Amino acid sequence: MNETKKRFFFYLLIWLCLDFVQAIFTPLHADEAYYALYGQHLAWGYYDHPPMVAIICWLSSLIGTGYLSVRFVTILMHAGTLGLVWLTLPEGERTDTHSVNRFFLISSSLFMFVLYGFITTPDAPLLFFTALFFFLYKKFLVDSNWLNALGMAGCMAAMLYSKYMAALLIVLVILSNINILKNSKFCCAGILALLLFAPHILWQIQNDFPSFKYHLVSRSDPFSINYLLEFIPNQLLVFNPACFALALYFCWKERKNKDLQTRAQLFSIVGFIFFFWLMTIKGHAEPHWTVAISIPIILLLHQCTSNISWKKRLLRLLLPFAIITFIVRIILCINILPENTGFKNYEKRIEGLHQLCGSRPAVFVASFQNPSLYQYYTHENAFSVGSVYFRDTQFDLWQCDTLTQGKPAVIFAEVSKGQVIDIDGKQFIYVPTEHFQSANRIQIKLLHSEIQEDSVTFDINIRNDYNTPFDFNHPEFRANIYVAYLINHHLQYELCSNPEPAIIPPHGTIQHQVKVRYIPDMPATFCIDNTVNMSRNSDVFKVRSEN
Repeated sequence: MNETKKRFFFYLLIWLCLDFVQAIFTPLHADEAYYALYGQHLAWGYYDHPPMVAIICWLSSLIGTGYLSVRFVTILMHAGTLGLVWLTLPEGERTDTHSVNRFFLISSSLFMFVLYGFITTPDAPLLFFTALFFFLYKKFLVDSNWLNALGMAGCMAAMLYSKYMAALLIVLVILSNINILKNSKFCCAGILALLLFAPHILWQIQNDFPSFKYHLVSRSDPFSINYLLEFIPNQLLVFNPACFALALYFCWKERKNKDLQTRAQLFSIVGFIFFFWLMTIKGHAEPHWTVAISIPIILLLHQCTSNISWKKRLLRLLLPFAIITFIVRIILCINILPENTGFKNYEKRIEGLHQLCGSRPAVFVASFQNPSLYQYYTHENAFSVGSVYFRDTQFDLWQCDTLTQGKPAVIFAEVSKGQVIDIDGKQFIYVPTEHFQSANRIQIKLLHSEIQEDSVTFDINIRNDYNTPFDFNHPEFRANIYVAYLINHHLQYELCSNPEPAIIPPHGTIQHQVKVRYIPDMPATFCIDNTVNMSRNSDVFKVRSEN
């Protein structure tokens, strides 16, 4: 083994050890606890994401303990990511130890790239399979045989199973080399990738496309200039100001480069930045959505800074950010970051909640993080019930509340009737009950509407999807039906009369007529106030005067 390879593997081993230490001591992020639950319930899809992160968590639970039971495979994949990116570099760029130094300097200065080396989220496998995709694409350009085509097919499917935005990356690479569509083997690889991805598409169809509705519709917000203006500053935090600026500079400088591998990098970087900047028109763009282009950024910067003058400048530019990244890693381990970062040791807090609940399920209103953390630390039953003010989550797909209906539970919600307890510096309002009743599985369907001047009459069908009766006059959870109008991005409620009889049998339906104030052309939905939460119980509809 030559000196270059020895140095590369030496640095890679140090990186791997750092990630293991980091993973052991960095508190579990609330989102990681949520994905750990995915791993306990393997499926072809989940409300928020495709299933690759669940597979990683499941495999990690078979190998690791403690936080490594969620992060073990992520750490190994990240080491593999670095190896694949190194092998994707042109052979002439991997000939001396200075190239190794430069490679790890660039990689270690990219903030979010480093973070996803020990934190398990869907971005971790996306980075790995993006690196594999660029490596296989390089091989395919040299020799478009069937073996390389099959590798591309499997890799593209794995990318899509990691995160949906992988589709954008694949499209951008194709646009950088549109003639590749004339290659029958590549087209076959694309078809095979879609066939491999078909089980997830089928899962979406069977569950009424929850992920697509969430990402394409539910996450939309009214346009705000702040979303547009904050995008670039956020990208500086994702990568680091120097790498981001250099990447854009070299994209411009190399814009006429005919090398297909380089063009793929340029199209990916510029395309991702432009696409998600454009997406701010329909709402906030999360900064980390662009993290996949860390791979082409590393490749591009390494290739474009190979001359002596750039080697010296690169050290001055990137070394401070590599040091800052290392300091942040230390801070993560010693648990001093603010709670809103998500990196806090919640074990003491969860233990206090567990002592309060005992063997009773912990029910959290409008939160997927809290029940996930509760289950992770206690291995006891906890779940979330949704709210009209909060998006649906995987707990809604699992319909966990159906198993607790009519049974003892402790509900944590912002309600006036609750008791207050302070645990580890945070106040919780809780409601203990012996006969829990949720209204989230009560489905209201609008059958007919009739407008009379300033009022409207609705004929509705109310269906109880629970295995137990639903009582509108429940002694602890009296329920009331409302029509909620969305006016200037705020909900305005109109109280409806409750049905008679007030008890709906298990899986039973009743017809009911309600009359409320008419607000023309406003989106509306039926909600049920169940004392501890206001659930959304119908599709959104509009009542127009011409009806």
